[in-house]
Amino acid sequence: MVLSATDCHGNPVKVLCSDDGKLETQSNNPSSNILLTSSSGVGVYADTQPIPTVDGNNRTGWLFTKTIANADKFNYYFYSQGSHPVLLGDMRSLVANVAIDNWQSNASVPFFVIYTKPTGSGDSGPWYHSKCAYAIDSSKNILLGEPVNLYSKNKPKCTHNGNRDIELETVINTGDCSPTEEILTVSLQCDSASPIQTQILVSNLGYELNNGNRNYFNLIT
Repeated sequence: MVLSATDCHGNPVKVLCSDDGKLETQSNNPSSNILLTSSSGVGVYADTQPIPTVDGNNRTGWLFTKTIANADKFNYYFYSQGSHPVLLGDMRSLVANVAIDNWQSNASVPFFVIYTKPTGSGDSGPWYHSKCAYAIDSSKNILLGEPVNLYSKNKPKCTHNGNRDIELETVINTGDCSPTEEILTVSLQCDSASPIQTQILVSNLGYELNNGNRNYFNLIT
């Protein structure tokens, strides 16, 4: 599996690895964010079974296929704090280019989750303070295999891929989810209750901040 990054116009951006194992996008902006932090246990994918594979139809991206009726799911992390903290209120938009090959219920559709840093007071989880999830509602209609841009919070300012934009409008907050909370990490994940034969291709993940900073990451097999 390979990770690459592009700007909103599709221009390549270098992904660098530091001596301590951190991956980050090369940027002249001091508030650009580290994508992955190996020391904190955050990876491109974590707690993911089965691991993503190459698509048999030569589509670009990581293909997740659930072959057993169990709690298997994927978690693709695409943010962790860099040189400057980012607050929950700073996040403008989350976006993912996906194709859903087998639709049985809303549980077949991936969703975004933002986790904020634990404070030691009123934390909602053992390693996070709040969890803010953005999921699809039953009114949305997506064709099987149709490449779409799933997004939450606000429509992304630049996707430039010609795909249909679909908002994840259902918000499920666990904890305070205050705009002043610092973001710990962000993931796209699927439901552990997703049915057998759930199949999801993810080609790109990205986020946009209110200050104009944008990062997009291509998932390449």
